[in-house]
Amino acid sequence: MIRFLEFIIAAILVVVIFVIIGVFLPDQRTVTHSVETNRPARTVLDTLGGFGRFGEWSPMRRHDPNVRFDVSGEPIGPGARLEYSSPSEFVGTGSWQLVEKTENNRGGRLVFALEDDRYGENKTMEFDVERRGRITTITQTYTVDYGWNLFGRFAGLYVERNIGDDMSRGLNSFAALMAQIPNIDYSGIRVEKVDIPAQDILYIPTESERTLQAVETAQVNQLRWIRQVMQKNDLEAAGPWRVITTNFGSETYEFDIAMPVCRRGECPEPREEDELELEGSDSENVGIVLDVPVDTDVPLRAGAEAMAVLEPIDPETIELEGEVQFGRSYEGPALKAVHNGHPAGLPVVREQLRAWAATRGEVVTGRAFEEYLQDIEGTEPERSEYNVYWPVR
Repeated sequence: MIRFLEFIIAAILVVVIFVIIGVFLPDQRTVTHSVETNRPARTVLDTLGGFGRFGEWSPMRRHDPNVRFDVSGEPIGPGARLEYSSPSEFVGTGSWQLVEKTENNRGGRLVFALEDDRYGENKTMEFDVERRGRITTITQTYTVDYGWNLFGRFAGLYVERNIGDDMSRGLNSFAALMAQIPNIDYSGIRVEKVDIPAQDILYIPTESERTLQAVETAQVNQLRWIRQVMQKNDLEAAGPWRVITTNFGSETYEFDIAMPVCRRGECPEPREEDELELEGSDSENVGIVLDVPVDTDVPLRAGAEAMAVLEPIDPETIELEGEVQFGRSYEGPALKAVHNGHPAGLPVVREQLRAWAATRGEVVTGRAFEEYLQDIEGTEPERSEYNVYWPVR
């Protein structure tokens, strides 16, 4: 009996000590880790602000390579939500949802609301992104409230080792991921994803020195050949002519000059619902204007994606000359941006599209191409306008 009483007293003492210590333990825990990258702040914010590449840097896959991710809501920005589930006790089930995003000229802030199986309430994961000089600092902060849950307060003693270690590993993986994304700022362009229908085209594979004068001379000469074939076959332009990049080398530039074509009189009228206005003559159809406001004073140009689908022309009915070839253009999804200015800026825009795609988990494929929305022989280079496309999977 005495031993039983001693056991009861000891148990009570343990409980009392547990309660006393628990009462004095913090009811909230905060863990912070940082990492640096040389990528622009916008690139970092876009990659973190959506879940397209979350699985590549999140430490969850380290604990369970087969963890299941389900993304819903907005693709990027507030409202984006990821739910995860795993039989692993280190992962469990839960969700991340972006509830707040702020941006400024040096970076921004992202706040995610977290739900999981661990102790605590009001869990948040915050990322502060700040650009200083050529370095962008990413500071990740985890916050959890335990309230009067004494078991949670004791669990908080290990939050730095459990959550903190994962945060550190995740940030290091994120920095490695950033190193794979083109180091270029794309914040000055507007990018949209469009679907491009296939079109009949006349095209000529071309190679020239990588100088503006040499490229322009090659373009002018090849377009003359294409227009000669168009006239011979009673064809007219079905959209702006294109330059399709094959290889942008250090000394030479390999590309196709391409012209979408249709039988004369069979080209469809621009779709009225898009309020499109066709510019130029039959032989020099230089573009289509869609009056939609963008970041600049120049209206957004709608091109390949705005064209109606036509029945393919029978290749056997086309009589070719010189190096002109007849075929079908790319069909499928693509990223699109508008470039207004000197053609020397086109390679930069292509890299901006590639970087934009990488932050969202999009995979660029095939060959990028530009639509020339003016006659290059009668337009000053600085006043040129282009639609720039890069196909994606």
